[in-house]
Amino acid sequence: MIINCIIVDDETKARNNLRQLLHEYCPSIKILDEASSATGALKLINQHQIDLLFLDIEMGTESGFDLLRSLNGNQNFEIIFVTAFDKYGIQAVKSCAIDYLLKPINILELTSAVEKAIRQIAPKKENIRLKELIANIDRAEDEQRIAIPLTDKIEFVAVANIIRLEAEGNYTHIYLTGGKKYLVCKTLKEYHELLENHNFLRTHQSHLINYKKISAYVKKDGGYLSMEDNSQIPISRQKKEEILAKILK
Repeated sequence: MIINCIIVDDETKARNNLRQLLHEYCPSIKILDEASSATGALKLINQHQIDLLFLDIEMGTESGFDLLRSLNGNQNFEIIFVTAFDKYGIQAVKSCAIDYLLKPINILELTSAVEKAIRQIAPKKENIRLKELIANIDRAEDEQRIAIPLTDKIEFVAVANIIRLEAEGNYTHIYLTGGKKYLVCKTLKEYHELLENHNFLRTHQSHLINYKKISAYVKKDGGYLSMEDNSQIPISRQKKEEILAKILK
């Protein structure tokens, strides 16, 4: 599971150090952005959907507590305070932070704090997926939606709006109506298993298409499918008979 976070600290050196430690010792943490002030952090929080905030306390004229006050309790992420001063410990705990780290950061304390955060965050992420699953039960087939895990959020997309999917190694490009597209860290095989009962056909090792979005079957060049987005999708020799039987019936 990937945990999306923002680092907030007014010292560049401190941000660099924490970034390096997270990169080396906490592979599940993905740093979306960094801020050097409470004001800058507030803008980033409104921009991104984050799971975790690494927050310094003393930052010039503003403090980490000022940032929390400005949120008025309207946050759905966890907080780990990172500070050079131990006098804030009690106040940090009262702010319901996951943990409180003193600079210079101890690696064991950092990994322990991250593990605590993951234990809190994991049920929230699963709850989002569960709600969508329950909602899907009562939806008509053309209203079904799937979760698309992106770096900064989970996007829920109507299956009927997916035109095609294309493999790129362990990643998948998802092309939607209206020209929208995503790159997702999941294999095409996983999406094939998820979508094969929803009008999707595997035409080729690298292509999965919504056959309701086919514009034409073009016979030249060995035969290929022209899709709604004007893409030309090849049909493998092994799949040709099956695909033609499906789309021409």
